[in-house]
Amino acid sequence: MTHSRQQWVQFLLLSTGVCLLWLIVFPQIATIPHVQAEIDFLEEKQIDPTAMFYSDLETIEDTVQEISDFHKAHPDALW
Repeated sequence: MTHSRQQWVQFLLLSTGVCLLWLIVFPQIATIPHVQAEIDFLEEKQIDPTAMFYSDLETIEDTVQEISDFHKAHPDALW
């Protein structure tokens, strides 16, 4: 099998695996009573579990400053 074809096969297998997880496994996990109760609680309280924790805010300011400094030093980097 050529190198290019082997890469495509690997890509398709990985894509299929991700699709299976996202479309079959994760929805099945969400139907488990304990997990469903947690999901319902978060939705009822309108809590976004992907939201940033307040404890992360201090580190975010540092990160934003580092990125700003980097772009000042390297204006053509990344984009």
